[in-house]
Amino acid sequence: MSVDIKCGKCGENISTMQMLKSVKDVLKHYNNKCPSCGQKLSTSEFSLDIEKK
Repeated sequence: MSVDIKCGKCGENISTMQMLKSVKDVLKHYNNKCPSCGQKLSTSEFSLDIEKK
């Protein structure tokens, strides 16, 4: 199973992970901002969308 973390504003794929990491660890790598549009990303405000591939 893979997990995609995407920006809620522009839809940029921030990270695709095979092994689960905490959202906090992933966002910290990008200084809590979307690398594409600069939107502030928060660990307290995110949604989880599950897609079967």
